[in-house]
Amino acid sequence: MSRKNLKGVEIDSSIPNTVVVDIYGLSEPLRIIGIYWPASQQRNLMDLSNFVINNTIIAGDFNAAAMDWGSPTDDNRSVLLKEWIEENDLLYVKNTFNSSRRSKRNIDHLFTNIRNIKGETIAFGTSDHWPIIYTSNTISYHTHTSFPHTSWKEYEVLLCLLQDFWFDLQKSITLDDWYKLYIRFLGAAKNRVTTWKNKEKFRPALPEFIRNKLKELRKVRNNYYRKRRYDIDNEAERILLRTLNREVQADIANYRSKRWSNFFEKIQESKTKNDVNFWSHLGKLYKQKSLPFAKLKVNNKIISDKEVIAQELYKYYTDQFQPPYIDRNDPHDSEIENEFQDILKSFSNSMEIEQTNIKEICYAIKSLKPKKSAGYDSISNFMLKLLPPGYLQCLWNCFNLWLKECRFPHDWKVAKVISLNKLKTGIPSSDQTRPISLLATHSKIFEKLLLVRIRNWAELNSIIPVEQSGFRPNCSIPTRVLSIYQEIQNNLVANVPTLSIYVDYQKAYDKVWHAALIVKLN
Repeated sequence: MSRKNLKGVEIDSSIPNTVVVDIYGLSEPLRIIGIYWPASQQRNLMDLSNFVINNTIIAGDFNAAAMDWGSPTDDNRSVLLKEWIEENDLLYVKNTFNSSRRSKRNIDHLFTNIRNIKGETIAFGTSDHWPIIYTSNTISYHTHTSFPHTSWKEYEVLLCLLQDFWFDLQKSITLDDWYKLYIRFLGAAKNRVTTWKNKEKFRPALPEFIRNKLKELRKVRNNYYRKRRYDIDNEAERILLRTLNREVQADIANYRSKRWSNFFEKIQESKTKNDVNFWSHLGKLYKQKSLPFAKLKVNNKIISDKEVIAQELYKYYTDQFQPPYIDRNDPHDSEIENEFQDILKSFSNSMEIEQTNIKEICYAIKSLKPKKSAGYDSISNFMLKLLPPGYLQCLWNCFNLWLKECRFPHDWKVAKVISLNKLKTGIPSSDQTRPISLLATHSKIFEKLLLVRIRNWAELNSIIPVEQSGFRPNCSIPTRVLSIYQEIQNNLVANVPTLSIYVDYQKAYDKVWHAALIVKLN
C-alpha cells in the first residue's frame, strides 16, 4: 500500500481467482474485490453479490468487451456483467483508452457504488495490459492524528539508483511524455518512503515537570475552595496554594527566559546574516495565523457541506479570474487596443530566446526555499533539491525545448488552491477568503529562467522606469520612501507645496486590464 498507516483485512470468499480485502485507516472503511476472470472460466456472478457492501470497489481483468466500455464490439460476458451491476446498484468507471496492448479491446474494468471516481489509462510498463489509475474525491486519508514521516535518505538513494533508467528512457519517447512519467515517479517515490505515525495534534507548550506542578496546583486549589465553601478551617491549604502558585509562576518565567536565551545564542553562533536569522525567527513567532472555517455564508444562507463549499468557492474564483470584457464598438476600448498593439510592434521580437544550461538550472533550484508544501503534482521544493545530476541533464533537455518553442506546458497552468479566512471572528463569505495557489514546482524553475531573459530584454529596451522599485533586484519599498522623503525636503526648502497621489487597484492581479495599464504607463 502507498500509505503505511492503512490496514487491510482479507475476507475469506472461497471463490476462485477472487480476493476480498477490507481497508481501514481512511475517512470511511473501504472494501476492494480483485478479480481475474479467464476467458475459459465459468463464473456465477451472484456469488459476489453477498460481498457487495457500502463503499465497495470491484476491479480486475474481466475479459469482457462492450462498445459502451471502449471496445469495438460487444460480447456475451459484458451483457451478463451489465445486468449484474444494475441489480447491485453499481457504476462502471470509464478509463481513457483500451487496456489491452495486444488488441483494441478494453477488458480491465472497475465497478463501484462510490461516486466521483475517475480512471486514467497510463501507456507505461512492460505488461500486456496498460495500468489504470483511479482517483476519488470522496474518500480520503485521516490527517488529524496520523502524520507523515518521510525518510529522505531512502528517497535520495532511490533516485540515484534509477537515474540511469530515466536518462535512457528520455531517448526513446518524447520529452513531454517523459516529463509526465517523471513527475508521477517523483510523487510515487516520496509516498513509497513515507510512513504515517500517530501523534498528538497539538504539542504542549510547557515541559512535563511544569505540567505536573500545574496539575498538583489545580488539585490544591480545588480542595481549598471546596473547604472554603463549607467554612472549614483551611489555613494550611491556603499557604500551600500560595507557595505552589509562586513556584509555578517562577518556573514558567525561568523556562521562557531560558528559551529566549537559547534563541539569541543560536543566532549569535551563526557568523553570517545574523539579522536575517533573527527576523526570520521573530517573524514566525509573531506571524498572524488564519482561523480555519468550516462554514461559508452565501446570499444570507450558511452552508456547511464541504463539497458545496468547494463548489461555491470554485465558482467565485472562476468569476474573479475572467479576462476583462472589451467592447470593440466602444471608441475608448478600440483606441486602447490599437495603442497597445503599436507598443508591441515597437519592441524587437526577432531575436531567439537564449537557451539555458545545467549550471543555471542548479542555481535556480538552490534559490528555491526548502519548503515541503506541494502543488497538485505532489512535488515540493525540498524534493527537487535532492535530485541527482542525471535528472538535471534531463530537465535541461525539456527546458530548452520549451524555450525554443516559446511554450509554457499546459499542466503548469493548473494550481492547487487553498482558501484562507480573512476574518478574525464569524463565518466568512466568498469575498472574505484569500486564495493561496500552490503551483507546480518545476514551473517555478522555468519561470526563474524566463525572468532573467525578460528582465534583460526589458532593461535593454528601457521599458522599466527608474522610479519602479517593486519586482526589481536590489530595490525595495524603502528606496521609494527615501525618494519621497527627499522630494518633500526639497519642496520645503523651496517653499513649494507637495502633492502626492496614491492609487490602490482593487484585485489588481485578477481584474486589471493589463493592456490599458501598459498604455497608461507608456
